Amino acid sequence: MNPTDEPVMHLRFPNPSVRAAQRGFTLIELMIVVAVVGILAAVAYPSYTEYVARGHRSDLKTQMAAAQQWLERHYSATYVYGTSTGSDAGNTGFNAQPFVRSPTQGSVRYDLSLVVETATTGGQAYTLTATRNANGSMKSDPCGDLSVTNTGVKSVANQGDRYANAAAALDACWQ
Repeated sequence: MNPTDEPVMHLRFPNPSVRAAQRGFTLIELMIVVAVVGILAAVAYPSYTEYVARGHRSDLKTQMAAAQQWLERHYSATYVYGTSTGSDAGNTGFNAQPFVRSPTQGSVRYDLSLVVETATTGGQAYTLTATRNANGSMKSDPCGDLSVTNTGVKSVANQGDRYANAAAALDACWQ
């Protein structure tokens, strides 16, 4: 067989103008992608912000537990939580402690305050309250302001309208 008798294969290259027209995405395809990303963001962002808020509340609860432990140590030494209600709860040194704000460093989200009940208990009871800082990132937290007493009774005040009542807010926010 003669090598010139073999069939010749011709390679076909597409027309350059056709190839250029087939590159890229159409406007419709881009709009569909933008719509899908928008829907995903609309669903994911609220979940993310609630997740971050839960983390901030957990940090607050840690600060409140540290404050309670400090108060119990003070009580062990003096047999009272404080001698009068006032700016520093009977000069216990509470306001000088690092846990009176949450977080202890950075921008403040919550301010802790102590009220020692002296009229009826002679300094044997207190209420520790975490108030949302007006300039902090948690100022619109629907959980509101959290409180705990020396007996461990927890409460919520000034909660948003997300919860039907204070009991529902208490269950959701102190979990």
